[in-house]
Amino acid sequence: MRKSIIDILFHAEDFVSGEELSEQLGVSRAAVWKHIKEIRAEGGEIEAHTRRGYRLTKLPDLLKPEYVSLYEEMPGVNYVWMDEIDSTNEEAKRAGRDGAPAKSVFIAEHQGRAKGRLGRGWDSQRGTSIEMTVLLRPQFTPEKAPAITFAAALGLLRAVRRVCGVQALIKWPNDIVYEGKKLCGILTEMSSDIDHVEYIVCGMGLNVNQQDFPDEVRKRAVSLRMATGKELNRQQLCAALTNDVFAYCERYINEGIGSVFDEYCENSAIIGKEIRIVCANETLNGVCEGFCEDGAVIVRVGQETRIFRAGEVSVRGMADYI
Repeated sequence: MRKSIIDILFHAEDFVSGEELSEQLGVSRAAVWKHIKEIRAEGGEIEAHTRRGYRLTKLPDLLKPEYVSLYEEMPGVNYVWMDEIDSTNEEAKRAGRDGAPAKSVFIAEHQGRAKGRLGRGWDSQRGTSIEMTVLLRPQFTPEKAPAITFAAALGLLRAVRRVCGVQALIKWPNDIVYEGKKLCGILTEMSSDIDHVEYIVCGMGLNVNQQDFPDEVRKRAVSLRMATGKELNRQQLCAALTNDVFAYCERYINEGIGSVFDEYCENSAIIGKEIRIVCANETLNGVCEGFCEDGAVIVRVGQETRIFRAGEVSVRGMADYI
């Protein structure tokens, strides 16, 4: 009922009378008014005129499915919205163990214990970012799982470019960057046995409308608002992210690494660049020469070509973040 009211008001060119809403939906005008008040309580702005009816002037800035789906259909997506959770990755894994379907997406307005790579936490700011995790159930063996991050990164990149026009790039293994600063991080985790993947979760935290960051990350982080100079519509962007990430991940699952590999390389921020490899026991400088199809990075260190995998190392730029 509420979703139908929102949909009618969102697509209307002018006021819609309470009587018209009541007749279309087969409910009383009192029931319509109840839902109008609930939308307002969430931060939406709806004009009410005695003779003319209702007009939506602003949606609540929440990533609920009834708002996000106004911008793009999300066919086959099991969309789970939460106001607050410990971690969307942890919630996705719990749901994965409990049998949640493939093509599930878990979205929270705030994470109390947001997760990054190598067990690091990160700052979760309510109402300024998109914090989501997608759940996949690919029918392949575990060694193919790491490169799913290639596909997720490309989906993020496509959504950011088509909605915001921001020409971001991919920093291996798990970041989207803009002008040398981190725009989004990806954390991929898997549950499997020796020859079968039970599920994969890809968590993403995209900086959207932040205007500043804490001191410890200010020099390394950027938001889409800072990149474009304007406030972005999180709901429109969330719909695009959901569709594009699933589209690229499904392409990789169904067609293999060849379907995304070249595009990933073309959008790399580090190929041909001098980088610093931070290992557990040593730090090395070298030039990135490309990637392996299993998701590893190829680095020329002096006269030697070496291969590093995401779980073993971190990549740093020689001067800036990338």
